[in-house]
Amino acid sequence: MPPLLPRPTLLPRGRPATIQSLSKALFSSTTTTSSAPQRIPPESPLFINIPNPPQDQSVENFRDLKRNKGHLPLPRQVFRKRDGHLKSSETWLTKSAPQPSSEASKQPPKSEVQAWKRKMAHTRRDNMREGVRALYARKKLFDSRRTEKQVAKLESHRAAATAPEREDERLTRASVNAGTLQTKVLPDPLRFERAEASKERSESIAARKSEARRDAIQELYMRARSFIVSENDLEAEVNRLFAPDYWKKMGMTASGFDVNNIWDLSGRPPTVADMLNEVSRTSSTVLKNLESEKTKTLKRQKEVAEELTGGKLDGI
Repeated sequence: MPPLLPRPTLLPRGRPATIQSLSKALFSSTTTTSSAPQRIPPESPLFINIPNPPQDQSVENFRDLKRNKGHLPLPRQVFRKRDGHLKSSETWLTKSAPQPSSEASKQPPKSEVQAWKRKMAHTRRDNMREGVRALYARKKLFDSRRTEKQVAKLESHRAAATAPEREDERLTRASVNAGTLQTKVLPDPLRFERAEASKERSESIAARKSEARRDAIQELYMRARSFIVSENDLEAEVNRLFAPDYWKKMGMTASGFDVNNIWDLSGRPPTVADMLNEVSRTSSTVLKNLESEKTKTLKRQKEVAEELTGGKLDGI
């Protein structure tokens, strides 16, 4: 709760209240310093100063009050067990509130107090009978109402589920082609032919792989004759390749000059322009075209020889 506002100073008694004095007393806080009391608006309950009684429960002391929260007792389920329906029977009521069986109770009352006590006991037994039967009747009424509500709700749900389509929904429903409703996957009538064709393709691929593997093994076998397998062979090969007269033993080039390096033997390496000309086939070098045709002819002859002999041949 926000802090209470100070009350305005009352006018002294015996002096008539004028408009000027009231306005000066009420609105003096607007013209005074910050230490002056704060102005109270007319809609505030503290606008009129009323003396508080000694034991006050007004707004000033309301902040000290603590709210005491209570709780409602939960209703007890009287007929919650399986034999709850037997509580309204005469046998259960007689056993729960039996009649007095002593000899003294069978005698007439000896005093007014004893007569009053017997009357009150009889009243309690009757009240118990009426209360249990009334509670059981109310329970059956509540159960029947709950069952009726459940049945009515189920019937309404079933009626809504089985109700025919409304006219506005039928008229605004999007049209669906009957072909789109066919979601069954039919078997392919040419599935056996496709399977045979796939089998033939797989067999041809396997045959090509086997042939390539056999050619690779044959070529490896042929090239294994020149493999270096010992240190003596390695030393002999190094001495042959790095001999001072290695290039002179190669003979002469096609132009009649001696071979002094790899460039004289194989020619200069191709430049980027030469490779582009070869790809675009715009080169006009007759000799290079003749060499490429010769290389292609040798490759074709080698392929024919390998096909006739049934194995790989050493060469190009």
